[in-house]
Amino acid sequence: CSSDLNLAWSPAFQWDGAYTKLTDAIAQPLTGHVEMGMEVKHIIDYLQSDADYLDRFKKVFHTNRIHYEFVLKALAQFTGYLTSYNSRYDRYMIGQETFTAQEERGLALFSANCATCHTPPLFTDYTFRNNGISFDPALKDLGRMSVTGLQEDSLSFKVPSLRNAYISSNYMHDGRYNTLHQVIDFYRFGVSPRSNVDPLVRGGIRMTDAQAQDLFEFLRTLTDSSFLRDPRFSK
Repeated sequence: CSSDLNLAWSPAFQWDGAYTKLTDAIAQPLTGHVEMGMEVKHIIDYLQSDADYLDRFKKVFHTNRIHYEFVLKALAQFTGYLTSYNSRYDRYMIGQETFTAQEERGLALFSANCATCHTPPLFTDYTFRNNGISFDPALKDLGRMSVTGLQEDSLSFKVPSLRNAYISSNYMHDGRYNTLHQVIDFYRFGVSPRSNVDPLVRGGIRMTDAQAQDLFEFLRTLTDSSFLRDPRFSK
């Protein structure tokens, strides 16, 4: 998933930036009631009962007991190590790969309309922006406003990286879109006219059907197959 890589460079985590430490962001899904909902004691007891985990923790942290802070540090170290930098785009940028004419056109379109927020090489500027997505009354997610309490932050969400976006469905903070084509069409036709929508996308991004396909083909070049197939991450 594009949002779960290159985390070492991120100054804040989650769509609303609620956490500024990776260890805190990792703790949330472990104990949060809408995700795993585990108690810390059960996490420790489970790991403590596994001889292999116990031995590994002893080698790294020099302790016979597994402590919760060590669990979070281990997970932070692993997730921070998940780096993607060997896509066709990356090889193209250093002259090791060529693009098709369609991909070249898509890159030009991306550079003119998307790169301010999805800034290379990480393909995010780590800001929080209102991209004009409609409010879901069932989800009731106000985005960054939930953290800052500021009305101007209503429905502002962290700009996600687009690396590996082609294989990272679903899309948007609430996963409402299944395909990249749907996302592109949203920016063409679906951006809300609300006053606090980011000026860069307010009114939508104009492009023809052919240009939309060019953009799609460029986004596919951000797929890092070597990262996705790395045997170290498949166990």
